[in-house]
Amino acid sequence: METHLEGADKELYVKGKEVYQRDGLCSTCHQGNGKGLAAAGFPPLAGSPWVTKSDELLIKLSLKGLMGPMELMGVKYNGLVPMTPHEGLLNDEELSAVLTYVRNSFGNKAPVISAAKVKAVREKVKDKKGYYTPAELLQQHSIN
Repeated sequence: METHLEGADKELYVKGKEVYQRDGLCSTCHQGNGKGLAAAGFPPLAGSPWVTKSDELLIKLSLKGLMGPMELMGVKYNGLVPMTPHEGLLNDEELSAVLTYVRNSFGNKAPVISAAKVKAVREKVKDKKGYYTPAELLQQHSIN
């Protein structure tokens, strides 16, 4: 498996690839190549600042889901098809692994995300009801 990560970080990456490819999870919408399906409303992970810039933003949208219009790399998404909230589907270690995988695959290169960071963000947003909107997350986090 091609990755610049080593040691424990590489082990996390390898586990993340397995989580990414599970039926009904990430690859279903974002595809095995991370390029998504724009026509179906599924944005790419490859080259996305939503993936690489703010680890907390990525954790929040992965836990609570995302719904609403957004523009990504010049393509407008109507946001009518929500991103699935994974807070009840993946534990902290699984989410840490899969987010490390997407942040370091498809041409992306970004720091790993620890299970401790996922746990801290999960605690911080535990009382939030419903999906995040892109606008809401962009008010809280910079992806420039």
